[in-house]
Amino acid sequence: MKQRGTRLSMLFVFALAMTLMSFGLPTRTSAQAGNVIVPFQDTFPFSFFNDCTGEQVSGTVSLKGQLHITEDSSGGFHLRIHETFRGKAVGETSGTKYVGPQTDHESFHDNGSTPEFTDTFTLNFRFLSAGSSDNILAHALFHITVNASGEVTSFVDNFTEECRG
Repeated sequence: MKQRGTRLSMLFVFALAMTLMSFGLPTRTSAQAGNVIVPFQDTFPFSFFNDCTGEQVSGTVSLKGQLHITEDSSGGFHLRIHETFRGKAVGETSGTKYVGPQTDHESFHDNGSTPEFTDTFTLNFRFLSAGSSDNILAHALFHITVNASGEVTSFVDNFTEECRG
């Protein structure tokens, strides 16, 4: 069983989450409470090097998700994101077929009147082979809490990936 931390992968995941968040963020213009739900979906190609098998893997992935955006009466901002990915791919050398379910969750809470906020992001990824090739199992957890003085009081950045047959 191989395990490794990959900063680049975590940065990609975080950048993707931040990009998706930017599509539906409300602009604060008043202190009125509000609640918005924004569904989204897409299908796109992907390709990556599979460290478990030593080959390039290419396919397509379908994404469905929802943004739940709430602005409270005191100017606070709350965002929840849920995404479900369904991928299908083929190993370019071996011809091995893969399916890849993934779920992501993010919960972001901003006080509004101070620098205080919390953000928690989780990712669970399974890339499963149809044959005897190793499967990729990945888990990411990112969390940060910043208090009203702007000081980071809690920080977690944990990414694990393992190859399991």
